[in-house]
Amino acid sequence: MALPLSLVQSFRQGQLTVGNGWRSYWAPFNQQLAVSQSSTVLGPTIYDLEVTNKFTDTATGAPAGWFDLGYVKEFKFTPASKVASISSGYRGAVRAKYRAEVAEKFTFMFAEVTHMSIAIATGCQVFNLLKSTAAASTTGPLSSSGVTAVALGTSGYIASSALTNYSGQPALFVPSGSSAAFTAGTMIVCDIDYSNQFGYVGDAGANVFQGAVSDVDFIRKTSDYVNGVVAVVPAGTGGAPAGQDALVLTGPFVGGGNAALGVTPSTAPSYAAGSKVQAVTGYAAREGGTYLREWSAVFVMDTIDGSQFLFYYPRVAPDTFTGFNTANVPGSSDAIKSSDLNASFEAMAFDDPLDGETIIRYCGYFPHAGTSPSH
Repeated sequence: MALPLSLVQSFRQGQLTVGNGWRSYWAPFNQQLAVSQSSTVLGPTIYDLEVTNKFTDTATGAPAGWFDLGYVKEFKFTPASKVASISSGYRGAVRAKYRAEVAEKFTFMFAEVTHMSIAIATGCQVFNLLKSTAAASTTGPLSSSGVTAVALGTSGYIASSALTNYSGQPALFVPSGSSAAFTAGTMIVCDIDYSNQFGYVGDAGANVFQGAVSDVDFIRKTSDYVNGVVAVVPAGTGGAPAGQDALVLTGPFVGGGNAALGVTPSTAPSYAAGSKVQAVTGYAAREGGTYLREWSAVFVMDTIDGSQFLFYYPRVAPDTFTGFNTANVPGSSDAIKSSDLNASFEAMAFDDPLDGETIIRYCGYFPHAGTSPSH
């Protein structure tokens, strides 16, 4: 008699999900647009699961609008959706089931510390500390003026430049001679002047009360559009146009979010004619205040055979305000510690325009080419 399949079948190699961890990608959520809507359909950066399919981050970058913040440790999601029952009859039997609540939270730790990972993990408003030659302020820790901002040149910001030795790398262009303030290794911020706006101010969406701010540098102090200078190409050399020096950047700008006049969130300085550049010496996360920012997020795990799990959260917001978490480095003495950025988020409502259903997460699975669709 032949033995049953349950006793003789080996593991089907193509069906195993073995990967080396999760990687996180983030995109702006347009809060300025979302607050003016009666539903939650508008605001997120949309990831098209049918057209884009697997999330593929190549040497040329992640899909448009998404930025990579590296591998995350201990990614864990906690479903909190509830199913309730309707009972009736003299025996009190369950006659029907329904969703009573839709909720989910997730936690993780950033292994890499950057301007954006600090902002996302802490849930705080992160300020760019502008390079300054002024006397130290006795008014407040962020009140000093930065070194005078430099207006962009007519070529503005180019995400993929044609500079001779830096082809394909992003570049900012400033008037000839003004690049002396931005030597290689300098951190910079590029954004517009503050001019008495209030509400969600700038692409980063800093919340400003009417009449509360007078600092012309305020939007640059709160901007996501920070970067590093790799090299300076003088005007008229190496592909730089006449009259404009080129600042070659470490990578494309990331962040942004608010676009008052459009559905698509901004992800780079979008008003080149009015943007200016200032040098930055560091960042500071300010705990407290009214600031609470939302994001769109994708978590990806690729398996060794080429399959992919993809969690897409259209809209998330901090669940608790966390930050640095210190732990022993594996395999070392307890004197050597790693400080990771601990984050805790809640998935928020998104009204799927396909059928109007309110959801909080999409879990995609993309099998590798050799997987049989019948399994």
